[in-house]
Amino acid sequence: MPPRPRLSLDGQWLFSTQTALPNTPLNLQAENCSLIHVPAPWQADPRFRDHHGVAWYQRNFEIPAGWLTSERVIILGFGAADYFAEIWVNGIRVGEHEGGYLPFEFDITTAARTGLNTIIVRVDDPPEIFTEIPHGKQSWYGMLSGLWQSVWLESRAAKHIRRVKITTSGGQVSVEVSLSSPMTGKILVKVTAPGGEIIAQTDSATPHFSIQIDHPLPWSPDEPNLYILTVSMEADEVTETFGFRTIETREGRILLNGRPFYLRAALDQDYYPELICTPPSQECIEAEFLQAKALGLNCLRVHIKVADPRYYAAADKIGLLIWAELPNHILLTEEAKRRARETLAGMVERDWNHPSIGIWTIINESWGVDLSNPEHRAWLAEMYYFLKSIDPSRLVAGNSACWGNFNVVSDLDDFHMYFAMPDHHAQWRDWVATFAQRPWWTYACEYEDAAAWQDYLKAPWRAQPRLPAPEVHRRGDEPLLVSEFGNWGLPDVEKILAGYGGEPWWFETGLEWGDGVVYPHGFERRFRQYALDRVFPSFSALATASQELQFAAMKYEIEQMRRHRSIQGYVITELTDVHWECNGLLDMLRNPKTYFDRFAALNADDVLIPLWERLVVSSNETCTIPVLFSHYSKQEMTQAVLEWELSSEQYPVIRGQAPAGRCSPYDVNDLGVVTFEAPAVEQPTKAHLSMHLESAGVVMARTQLEWLILPDRSHLLPSGNLYAPEYRDFLTGAGISTFDDLSDAHIAIVSTLDDACREFLLRGGKVLFLPETADALQTVLPGVNLVRRTGTVWQGDWASSFGWHRFDQLPTEGVVDFSFASLTPELVIRGFAPRDFERDVYAGLFVGWLHNPIPTIARKRLGRGEMVVCTFRLRENLETNPLARFLFWELLQLLY
Repeated sequence: MPPRPRLSLDGQWLFSTQTALPNTPLNLQAENCSLIHVPAPWQADPRFRDHHGVAWYQRNFEIPAGWLTSERVIILGFGAADYFAEIWVNGIRVGEHEGGYLPFEFDITTAARTGLNTIIVRVDDPPEIFTEIPHGKQSWYGMLSGLWQSVWLESRAAKHIRRVKITTSGGQVSVEVSLSSPMTGKILVKVTAPGGEIIAQTDSATPHFSIQIDHPLPWSPDEPNLYILTVSMEADEVTETFGFRTIETREGRILLNGRPFYLRAALDQDYYPELICTPPSQECIEAEFLQAKALGLNCLRVHIKVADPRYYAAADKIGLLIWAELPNHILLTEEAKRRARETLAGMVERDWNHPSIGIWTIINESWGVDLSNPEHRAWLAEMYYFLKSIDPSRLVAGNSACWGNFNVVSDLDDFHMYFAMPDHHAQWRDWVATFAQRPWWTYACEYEDAAAWQDYLKAPWRAQPRLPAPEVHRRGDEPLLVSEFGNWGLPDVEKILAGYGGEPWWFETGLEWGDGVVYPHGFERRFRQYALDRVFPSFSALATASQELQFAAMKYEIEQMRRHRSIQGYVITELTDVHWECNGLLDMLRNPKTYFDRFAALNADDVLIPLWERLVVSSNETCTIPVLFSHYSKQEMTQAVLEWELSSEQYPVIRGQAPAGRCSPYDVNDLGVVTFEAPAVEQPTKAHLSMHLESAGVVMARTQLEWLILPDRSHLLPSGNLYAPEYRDFLTGAGISTFDDLSDAHIAIVSTLDDACREFLLRGGKVLFLPETADALQTVLPGVNLVRRTGTVWQGDWASSFGWHRFDQLPTEGVVDFSFASLTPELVIRGFAPRDFERDVYAGLFVGWLHNPIPTIARKRLGRGEMVVCTFRLRENLETNPLARFLFWELLQLLY
């Protein structure tokens, strides 16, 4: 018999939601209960998706021959059960457990018998205390209850090893062995190297001992070297993997094994298509982690969930640093404090030996604490020091902060921020630049009064500096990380429907979030109802466009972070879509999104950063782009050369190169500028600017920009009587005369529409209305209203907005992409019904899963006249932006 034979109890169990007398097991019979799969939360079964509270599990098993002897014990183990569990074997109560994420086990030797045995488990996940228990994202995606991790029986020697804790320091391996009874005899130990050879063997008369390993190979994401420690005593043996890995912070950097480490992470909710929070297999996890590595990621932030142990084993093996987090509660009561502390200690104990785990988080975005409350700040500081006391070998994020909250004490100065792209690209650029200066507002200040607090919360980065709260302990050199950012990229629903065999159940979820804009069901109807099928030939085509915009957004966001040497990493939201939340790099079924093969070039140790001001140019315009290089690889670069080429389908390739010289490691290097003259074009043309940096014959980094080159179209405008006092100088410069009196005009171009313009419209005039503020409409027009996006669902910074247009001559495939940067509207136009979109709406946006479509360019007939309204920011950009001029002429054409 092997030292620890194991019998899996995974599979089909009898299951019931019936009630029973207190402290009495409910005996289930096949005729009055259901079969359910273990492991999985019972919500993974459609029959019990909405059940909460108490449920019963039962199954029979037979004890293998040789297990029931006086020299052995039988252990019943559970990976995790959410939340309270009570267990009977053969009608004998063997124990209970509280906590939804950690393992527990019972010695059932005295309850077991030869032949048939029966196990009954009562699980209670009471919603009435949900706010006081660690639950993480169950508050977003639904409760997860029951036996969601494996169940097993194991035969062990009566005197056996309970735990092996391995700690490395340099080449020293310190081992602590916990035993079921006082030690007698000796412990035998051997260490196996990553290559499979035994490199150390010894014995110890005490349960605490050390082994010296010469020249150990460190564990890192690039080289995940794993050692094996085998501990045996008498009739028992335990094998553990471990690695030599250090992580620390110093002078604003993260140091992994003593070397600066640029964190390129993705948030991972650790949710799965079928079993929700239960991974289907070790192979599935490893396959997903290989996809993460192919995307250039070196870290995953497993989000406010204690993952299945197989998750960390896969990270150890594949090579991904893990940022692990305590699942949050909602109310910080004394019971919540106890449970948080016990869960955190249990996480450290269970997962101590995993070299992949490098960072712990106590609280995410102040969920479960009110950091304006000094008692809550004191508790968070206390938890930080408690965690550092039981695990000084890893970094601790006290509160991974976002808008409206902050750090108290932490090893990292991290912050979350989301902006719609390209709409708010300038805000992102400016916010990142401010954050890179290590601002005061990432750490807690005191609550003074309601007015001061509300003023502070509007935008802390624009508020007057405030003194830190007394609970704050800030060294001032904590590494700066943007620990959440990202944008939506809608999945190809055809793949989702094929994978699930129809609409998945979660298509009917999400109504309670973001004013319902994340609710997927009915997307096809909305796609047709708002005439998006006139812009995109299919929803799959729209999904492709959405994913490409997601990639462009992340490219810009990452480049803006990488240009600042003080910022030492980021966390993309997120690795995979999670139900209705579609900001993953992969979809819910782990299908790669369109940019999968291109992403690693952007998400790398070495990154080229082109600093463009706009991505649209005129024919023959001279373009100058400064280029930076963020260099974090081990490669020494002394004779680097930057090479580039501009290409398009219709015009000859333009090439150039420039010596970059020596590039400083772990720094941002200035490579100079790329300068070229755009070709003369007769039609709007898309061009590709490709760059790569080469050193000693090796390409160290590459990037690409898409440019829009536009011809002058003013000469195509028919003659007509124009009234445009605000645009006179611009039109005169284009050779177009205007009238000073509205009554003499056929067409008026205005930024403010007043009663005089209203009368002009009603009498048969035509108006191009280019409002810049919500109060630009200073008259009453039935069914027309201007609304600022800020503070409304159309702001689009979280569940991303998506802008589209119907100007077919622009080669942007109908997408308001980064060519429109600086022009994107801050106003939307109300008053248009779905039936109007097919004929009278020329541009618009929607949010999330095609919700709240609204025009940004539209035509309206009023009286005998006609008006075109455009909220793109044209007026302020006419002189400097070719696309602003192109749209201006196109809009005028609509009125001729």
